[in-house]
Amino acid sequence: MARSGVYEIGGSPETGCGRANCLLVSVKRFLAILFLAPLWVASAGYAGTLSWDLPTAYADGTPIATAESRKIVVEVYAGPTKNGPWKWIATSLPGATSVAVMDPSPGETLWYTAKSTLPGSESVYAATVKQTNYSIPIPPPLKKIAKKMFTRKKMIFLVFLLLLAGVVWALRVRGRKRKG
Repeated sequence: MARSGVYEIGGSPETGCGRANCLLVSVKRFLAILFLAPLWVASAGYAGTLSWDLPTAYADGTPIATAESRKIVVEVYAGPTKNGPWKWIATSLPGATSVAVMDPSPGETLWYTAKSTLPGSESVYAATVKQTNYSIPIPPPLKKIAKKMFTRKKMIFLVFLLLLAGVVWALRVRGRKRKG
């Protein structure tokens, strides 16, 4: 027989969900969301490193001397489509074979290409590569709020409270099992 309007947290006599079971399911869902949420947060940073092999010959087939290959500078470009329009984003050091590039904005796809230059000559654009940022964008006002809300001290305190609540809950469940 159901008590009129009075139910235990997380369950009711009609659903057959006991207090401990429903609370355990709720805690598991909460923890899953808490630990998985950072995976979907937009991240600013480097997408990675673009790397290449330096050219060994000029367009006419003449080999490039080793001393000259150390002077080759590579300019990296990015664009919204496979065919451009291209915007310069980075230049390598002479003789370098890689450069770090920034992530596209959340939900955006960028295409990258490069041109190698040697004093007196320049290559055509290299084959393009694609990078898509699949993270969910967060509006700037929410970022400001999150920075103020989730300070290091507050997060440590929240973890402490969650652990304390877990210990209290475990002791209560253990105590009920002994009684009944």
